[in-house]
Amino acid sequence: MTGNVISGEGTDDFHAAQINLISTWRAALGDKAGRVALGRVIVPTDSAPASRIAKYQAYATGRLERTLRPQGERRTLFPRDLVGPAEQIVEWLRDDPVLPLVDELRLELPYEFALSEYEQILTDTITRIAPALGWSAQASAIAAE
Repeated sequence: MTGNVISGEGTDDFHAAQINLISTWRAALGDKAGRVALGRVIVPTDSAPASRIAKYQAYATGRLERTLRPQGERRTLFPRDLVGPAEQIVEWLRDDPVLPLVDELRLELPYEFALSEYEQILTDTITRIAPALGWSAQASAIAAE
């Protein structure tokens, strides 16, 4: 599992650091199979009321500064949060150079949101983002059988 925080070992580019980490892990596995999960903060705004959209945008803006340069002695790197309409989030995810290298995408939710906000984020993700990326509940149920 690699998520929204990584040490910049040999690079100041978040995505390059994740690609290096995944490549190193897969090389260490050799011929063994292994899964890699990727976490991203994803906050779709499609069904959110205007006041909630403003809150989500303020949340992302408040965290943007940390994404602009490595942080601290360990050169900790962060990507920007994906906050916006589902169509835009799908485009960002399709442009993410790490996503094609992983087996699973994990939704990372902000800690300080209310239950109703999580419900809206999850609903928009399940109904708008996941299908646009080729996921369907029916296909997953069939694969699990």
